[in-house]
Amino acid sequence: MTAQDAINRAIQRSALNNPDLVPTAQMLGYLTSYERAVYAMGAKYNPEYFGAEGDTATRADNTESWDLTTSPGDVFALTAVHVATIVGTPTPEVGDKLNLVSFRFPELQVTPRAYVRGQQLYGYGDELGADGTDFVESVTAYYSEMPAVVSTTAAVLTIPEEWADLVVVPLARLLALRDNRPGDVQVLDAEYNSLVATFIDHVSVYDHGATRPLIAVAAATGTRPPAGGGVQPGAPRVMG
Repeated sequence: MTAQDAINRAIQRSALNNPDLVPTAQMLGYLTSYERAVYAMGAKYNPEYFGAEGDTATRADNTESWDLTTSPGDVFALTAVHVATIVGTPTPEVGDKLNLVSFRFPELQVTPRAYVRGQQLYGYGDELGADGTDFVESVTAYYSEMPAVVSTTAAVLTIPEEWADLVVVPLARLLALRDNRPGDVQVLDAEYNSLVATFIDHVSVYDHGATRPLIAVAAATGTRPPAGGGVQPGAPRVMG
């Protein structure tokens, strides 16, 4: 679906829609925002749904970061990072996984570690190379992608056809809003909310067969019930 296709579909949602109310350049800007909003939701609920992978550029020495906006491109969320190429003989080898950490809590993972600030990927300390002769040169990033800016009507949108209405309906709402049709706006709001709920449900269970770590739960204390029976405070009640 091209940007023009999305615009045409939005216009066709109502005979009252007047495309002249919103300049084309503005529509393209809104399409960028709407499409990225969908991918941001995908990254939030399941960063592997809109998953992609690609290598970073090579860095010149161990002190440089990797600019993700350059290569592999803008990302919403990193899901995994592996060593792609090395210089010399650093401790991490090609194919090794780098553990992603928050710079505030690096102790939650073991070496080799890396962290992200904005769209820059950094090695933690000197764990990816202590000097300019032995260091990790490039990495392979697995990530949730961020769609490109929609700059022309001929641009092909990234969003899959099955979720096209998540950008078409907001655009139709914009036309109704500019034309001061609150009744149509309410109908489109309800439709959009329903679409979002369906999208979240779908994304959340998309990889339901994948094995994930178990969530840790507090151990049972073994406290005895009070004398004479009764229910302890906070204990679940059995209905029936």
